[in-house]
Amino acid sequence: MKRAFISVWDKSGLEELARFLHKHNFSITSSGGTARELEGWDIPVTRIEGITGQPAMMDGRVKTTDLRIFGPILADRDKPEHMQDLEHLGQQPIDLVVVNLYPFTEMLQKDLSRDEMVEYIDIGGPSLLRAAAKNFRHVVVLCRPGQYADFQQLYEEYGDDIPLDQRQALAAEVFRHTTTYDGVIGEFFSPAQESLPTSISIQAEIHQPLRYGENPHQQAGFYLGPGQAPLWQQLHGKELSFNNYADLETANHIVSGFDQAAAVIVKHANPCGFGVGKTPEQAYRRALSTDPMSSFGGIVGLNRPVDEETAEALAEIFLECIIAPVFAPEALTRLTRKKNLRLLEIVKGQQSLPGLEVRTVAGGYLVQEADSFQGEAGWEEVTERKPSQDEMQALRLGWKLVRFVKSNAIVFTSLEQLLGIGAGQMSRVDAVLLAGMKAAQANLDLEGAAMASDAFFPFPDGLDEAARLGISAVIQPGGSIRDEEVIAAADKHNVAMIFTHTRHFRH
Repeated sequence: MKRAFISVWDKSGLEELARFLHKHNFSITSSGGTARELEGWDIPVTRIEGITGQPAMMDGRVKTTDLRIFGPILADRDKPEHMQDLEHLGQQPIDLVVVNLYPFTEMLQKDLSRDEMVEYIDIGGPSLLRAAAKNFRHVVVLCRPGQYADFQQLYEEYGDDIPLDQRQALAAEVFRHTTTYDGVIGEFFSPAQESLPTSISIQAEIHQPLRYGENPHQQAGFYLGPGQAPLWQQLHGKELSFNNYADLETANHIVSGFDQAAAVIVKHANPCGFGVGKTPEQAYRRALSTDPMSSFGGIVGLNRPVDEETAEALAEIFLECIIAPVFAPEALTRLTRKKNLRLLEIVKGQQSLPGLEVRTVAGGYLVQEADSFQGEAGWEEVTERKPSQDEMQALRLGWKLVRFVKSNAIVFTSLEQLLGIGAGQMSRVDAVLLAGMKAAQANLDLEGAAMASDAFFPFPDGLDEAARLGISAVIQPGGSIRDEEVIAAADKHNVAMIFTHTRHFRH
């Protein structure tokens, strides 16, 4: 007779699995609440204390950690000495281990004290899972309810001879699962650090396979860490691709930084249009006017609910995705006529928080704090002419936007919208020229507009070119060895300039 050991916190699917095992002549050993559930369903079960000869003690902290349990799980059936040791213990091998863990991750969402959280650290569960996974050649191990149906199908097909590769795959999932579990606990115990941690552990499970990566020949997936939930839910349209996720994140980050109604259009990781207004429709139309040609096929982010008027404006051109806090019913009716248009709604209460950014490179990882807006405390007016009130508003707008543009980055802004953008250029003066060209293509007047630069001007040429285009105020980090020359050029052109003393490269 085959033996199964079952000890689970999450009882989902347990009754069906247990009845399946009983039907196929498994004897079941179980502990605590799991045993009570099985007995309540009239499924024969041997309680663990009947095997160990010891009741659970220390408020249940010690119940499964016993030789008479771990021996039958770890015994290598191909080694006679292992089987002799089992005989000495008076035990038969355990062939199936079904264990899921105390819900430490879920409890993090509750307002529990540290001492209360400690009681949700599972000790026996991870040990049982790891023991079974180590002996995968002889033991099948299941660590979550979602595996039960697949196991039953496998057993119906192969009986006791479930293929080794399937057993190994289940074992691999156990080790990933327990690593994630321990990683979450490690993070919980780690003190808050002002500097980078001495080590990092990334715990995440696939939440959604994506249509493809940056290109169709690349596989991709969206992963979430324990206890995390997606920032948005998709209401309509095709499945999201890798690039969609990246651009949606940028779009939502940009508009969430504004108190007034704001709209952004993102294309290939850069904003190509941005506007603010009294209504979301007005904000969107201003964003669209920045670069109508490039906006085709873009990703739109809004920080206000999409009403019918805004939906009508959005429906005028082809867009890939729209993300907003909510869509009014009449807006959904209008926009869902477009079969492939992806509509994403922000999940209430969810927010994307800055943290550590991780990138693979050179066989290792680059880790940095996420870039964030540093405020105006360190700003310095460095020119003879100081910015007017309107110029300051345009400069603030430009400085908020430029950190989302690929370096070298230049943006031209008015009080209400983005007017021109120079992104990803190898030279800063080329970025200025490109921003001017884009503004001209859209027939946008740059007279009296503001310019934001993500890093300092190494030479006065970029500022000279901006003044020629009509720019009247500039915001930049400063820090060049030629700052005095750049300031002199600004004074010559009667351009007001602010040094922020903060750089915003985005690579």
